[in-house]
Amino acid sequence: MKSIWNWPKLLLKVCLFCMASQSSFGQSDNYWSWNSNTHSTLLAGAVVGGLSGPSSIFYNPALINHENLPSLSVSANLLSFQFYKVENLAGDNLNADDFLFKVQPRFISYVLPTANKRLGIQFALMSPSSESIAYAAQYETELDLIKRTAGLETYNGYLSYNRQFDDTWGGVGISYELSDRLYVGSSMFVSYKSMDLVSFQSAEAFQMSDSVSVGDNLHPRYISTSGSEEDFSYWYYSAIFKIGLQYTLKNERLSLGLNMTMPNIPLYGEADVRKRFYRSNIYDNTTGDFVTNENTLGVQEQSSVRVKSPFSVAFGGAYYFKKKTNVLLFTAEYFSPVDAYNLVDSDQQADWLPGPVDQNLTEQSFMTYSSRARPVTNLAIGYKNVISEKLAFLGGVRTDFTNGNQEDKRYVDGNFGVNQIHMNKWHISSGFLVEIGRFKVLTGLQYTYARAQDVLQATNYTDPVEYNPISGRSLDGTRERAASAALNELTLFFGLSISGK
Repeated sequence: MKSIWNWPKLLLKVCLFCMASQSSFGQSDNYWSWNSNTHSTLLAGAVVGGLSGPSSIFYNPALINHENLPSLSVSANLLSFQFYKVENLAGDNLNADDFLFKVQPRFISYVLPTANKRLGIQFALMSPSSESIAYAAQYETELDLIKRTAGLETYNGYLSYNRQFDDTWGGVGISYELSDRLYVGSSMFVSYKSMDLVSFQSAEAFQMSDSVSVGDNLHPRYISTSGSEEDFSYWYYSAIFKIGLQYTLKNERLSLGLNMTMPNIPLYGEADVRKRFYRSNIYDNTTGDFVTNENTLGVQEQSSVRVKSPFSVAFGGAYYFKKKTNVLLFTAEYFSPVDAYNLVDSDQQADWLPGPVDQNLTEQSFMTYSSRARPVTNLAIGYKNVISEKLAFLGGVRTDFTNGNQEDKRYVDGNFGVNQIHMNKWHISSGFLVEIGRFKVLTGLQYTYARAQDVLQATNYTDPVEYNPISGRSLDGTRERAASAALNELTLFFGLSISGK
């Protein structure tokens, strides 16, 4: 009989499968949107105190391989349906929405067999963060926007946005049994992050005829335009260390766990930035003359980049009821703040920037990107019910509060920030575990609910002005905190573990 532990060939096949299915994510500002293994996800991540299974290397390395059995685990998002909508984003009743369907692998781990029963060793490759967003909004109408000409103009506003982010971790973890009730552990990961953000915004007004009437004279037709383009991408390597403890009380009914994640250590990365701001044929009715045509373009390639992650500490517990067929789990994790810092540094100056942009930048280093994060505490509750020797129910709920401020949507500490809408999320999950011989099969669903109110509009196409000399706006209106965002996501998970017993 052939052993299933022909690990080099098996791991190679699984890794090739993982790399062949590329997934796209968005810059994450919700720490607990992260998922690793299906088992821990269905328990809402409330596994720091126990029952973390193959995801111990991530949630609490002290829990690695308490059974001292070699095993291979593979988990995936089989299907994910995401519905995203922002109301009033580009003006009154001018909404943007997105529907995303994706299929992707998420987690692969292998627990090594060891001669020392007190020692556990695990390797893992995972993609813990998964977000993506892309939308567009367009508005077209006829109105008398250009006052110096007689007649109506065709007015068109267009907004396009696409942000993708990928965070992949590969690492090794080790645990050691100090006594029958006390375990310690540590894990080290190398994280590879990559992000692509492309944003385009434009407005134009023009008459369809070959010439326009100005007073009693005919003038050649012209098109008034105003807009911006933004393209920001980076890739970044860093190292992440975790330290874990787990203690079980004498009655073995309660186990407690602690897991600390250190701030990431920078290794290397590069960023490419391109920005453009422009306007042409904009007339200032207060002076009776055209304002200067402008075109500011900045390009910065292969710049150094720094992406910081916070220190966090998680505390959790697992309480076993008398017959041990029911387990109640809880976890709380605190993430420290990250003070404002520069993702990308630049001293490139701009000859001209639109008034609303210039007013929000403290220095004219318009190619610089900054970031920061608020302190966040998240809570999770999980529940496991052993229905029979071969079947168990898993479920849970967790908070997932954003580390961003709504006012940080576009600018951070006088610099550009990564443009995104910050939302608080809640995750509800449930599913089943089935044991078939050496195999453990898990499947279940997770529903994610998120909302944001009083969001600052990206632009205002429904109430445009030709030119406002005070604010410097042209061909759009004053942005208001009148937008709101909603996210509903349903994900089907699947996991498979093969043990060596």
